[in-house]
Amino acid sequence: MLPVLVGLLVAVGPLLRGSWDLWAQSLLFMAVVSGFCLWLIGRFAIGYMPLPSQRILAWTAVLAVLSWAALSLSPLPIYAAPAWRNLLLGLWIFAIIPIVSKDERAAIDEAIRVCAWILVLLAFYQRYYEHSEPVSALLNRNVFAGTALLLLPLSVQKRDWVLGFALILILFWSRSVGAWLGLAGALMLTRRDRGPVTYWIGAAIGFICLVVIYGKLQSPEVLHRWQWWAAAARMAAARPGFGFGPGTFAYVLPAFQEPGRNLSSLYAHQHFLETAAEYGVVFTLAWCLGLAHFLRRGGAHKRFGALAILIQSLWDYPLSIPANFWLFCYFAASSTPQTSRGVNIAARLKIIYGVLAVALSGGISYMTWQRWEADRLKVRGVELFTEGAPPFESAAFFARSLRLVDDPETERFAAEIELRQVGEGKNLHSALAHLERAAALNPYRASTWVALERLHRRMNNPEAANERRRLGAKFCPVLRLNGVAGVSP
Repeated sequence: MLPVLVGLLVAVGPLLRGSWDLWAQSLLFMAVVSGFCLWLIGRFAIGYMPLPSQRILAWTAVLAVLSWAALSLSPLPIYAAPAWRNLLLGLWIFAIIPIVSKDERAAIDEAIRVCAWILVLLAFYQRYYEHSEPVSALLNRNVFAGTALLLLPLSVQKRDWVLGFALILILFWSRSVGAWLGLAGALMLTRRDRGPVTYWIGAAIGFICLVVIYGKLQSPEVLHRWQWWAAAARMAAARPGFGFGPGTFAYVLPAFQEPGRNLSSLYAHQHFLETAAEYGVVFTLAWCLGLAHFLRRGGAHKRFGALAILIQSLWDYPLSIPANFWLFCYFAASSTPQTSRGVNIAARLKIIYGVLAVALSGGISYMTWQRWEADRLKVRGVELFTEGAPPFESAAFFARSLRLVDDPETERFAAEIELRQVGEGKNLHSALAHLERAAALNPYRASTWVALERLHRRMNNPEAANERRRLGAKFCPVLRLNGVAGVSP
């Protein structure tokens, strides 16, 4: 059961656009939770539970607690929950691999190799038949380059030279400086004991990459990264304890950029700065210490892939994509030997533990489904809205979505629907209530505060309009550009 569950994440996950979409994340998370519950029930029935080493168990538990604190204290919990679940799956891989046998790990490796071939064949189809950018099933070429870095050493370990050559070709197609830097760094760090040739090949590749970066110092590609890195560092300094919450970088970013220089990005393009901004400095330090322990030992091939993508993540965001992150966790965790540690379960506790496992699994799966269903309803409402359907049809979907989950985007759409119906006898108070809730759920979106200010002025309430402008300016520096806070743009 465990190899199948791990295989879902590391071999099926990359094929679902890297599990970037909420539906893919939710589906895989619920499948793993349900499957793991069945495995636990089986172990309870046997009366013996295998366990990883105390050190690994303690490390993953500490990270889980710290990340839960980051989620609980986040000013944007609605955006933090999905990213937190993705992290939990990665920590689960670290905790579960030590109890997976050598033969089962070999089966997982074969599943990953099949996944690699599917990705490669799809990329070649895109390149030579569709004449489009060969991103395969991933989001873009930089993300696919990170996946190729992980898969390349596995192809060498399996002596699948055709696959290895194809993955190197994909790295050339990607034109990703970060990926080549990762390859160079991994060659220098892991292959020196095999002779000086590979070390100096890595050094040469790294030197060429640095020259390319130097030639682009004034290009947007580099300047934008400096802005994102500086913003992430300021976020980490503002909330060093537990950060702003998993997956919130893009939403909080406007508050940490200079007014008038807003540059949006979903990710910080630097794994450790992004982790510190979202989870806090303490979590980041614990994460780094654990990775250092895992990456100093184990098989050279998987360690090579993990190091390569980690180095690439100093420049790009491949580890921000769930499937790449799970693959990285699997390769890093594979350095641990199979454990013989475990505990016996008393007969009188078997049923109790089984009931608790089912209840916990059901509750977690239901909450995950709620968020997924709410998002589906929101998307359907937006589709009807853009297709020009009667406003009440979209409003019905938004109302159903909001009954499941409080979402600022859904509140904004619901407000727009209400404003469209003002001429049909609707009043402005319902739209105002939706916008107020949207601002409370996500205070870092300037357009929500601007809409609130204008709506209050439309309702002849200038004092409330000025107050909304002042509140918005605390979170959104761009609202300070118009001079005195409270003056309408």
